[in-house]
Amino acid sequence: MKNVFIAVAVFSVCLSSTALAQLSTRCFQDDQLVTIELARGRNAWARKCGLITATREAYLNTENEYQVFTNGCFAYPAVPAGSTCSFFVPAEESATCISGLNKLGTCVAGCTTPSQKVAFGGRMLPVPEAYASGLTTVTALSPDSEAGFLRYGEQTIRSYVAGDTQEDIFTLETQEGRRLEVTAEHPMVLEDGTLVKARTLKAGDTLLGADGVKLHLNRVTVFNFKGQVWNVRPESKVKLENVMNAEGFLTGSVRFQNEWAQDDYRLSLRDDVDVSGL
Repeated sequence: MKNVFIAVAVFSVCLSSTALAQLSTRCFQDDQLVTIELARGRNAWARKCGLITATREAYLNTENEYQVFTNGCFAYPAVPAGSTCSFFVPAEESATCISGLNKLGTCVAGCTTPSQKVAFGGRMLPVPEAYASGLTTVTALSPDSEAGFLRYGEQTIRSYVAGDTQEDIFTLETQEGRRLEVTAEHPMVLEDGTLVKARTLKAGDTLLGADGVKLHLNRVTVFNFKGQVWNVRPESKVKLENVMNAEGFLTGSVRFQNEWAQDDYRLSLRDDVDVSGL
């Protein structure tokens, strides 16, 4: 992704289908805040204007989410036909307050193109298909994983995330015949357990496969993509439990692009997979 934070929808089972459609439009088209600073500015403005509490603001900032509304957005007046957005909603605390706004939900970020398959309950499925099927868990590494013997468990999904975008997508191809399409900031696991952004990878690098084998990159290409990118956010905040299987590669969940974006992290694979240094 061009920025660490790209706004997308948090899909909640508590929303009606109408509200869900509105939230998708708001996050995908009308109210994309592309930096963490803008997101926090929106939350500070909403708190100042009495639309959310200080406690809610702190929580959203911790999760790198921001408040959105049914009838207001950042893009106004440049909104698509049929949009319910009729007010400009600021993203800085100093802006003037607006009355008559209705809270809708929050937005976060996404990472893979919709055709890419991720492990859910032992099955490899595209993330949009998993969402449409109502799956509530995603397969991720277990804390008892050991070098040469990775173990997996099912992690409860806190939210599916998706968003419309136009940006560069990195295609990773290995000598072993594996292929994955990801956004620039998507975290990938090197053979020594270090997590790096996809945009830093080059032919000759060695990644760690979801089955524990070394994957030798022989080709990294870039193409411009216009459409939706997807990811999931597990409920767990244990970093190891946010490392998943995408097309046979070990990759990080959306949390690595949001609340852990500034961290250095590495899975120690010399003896046991150790999360103490993450």
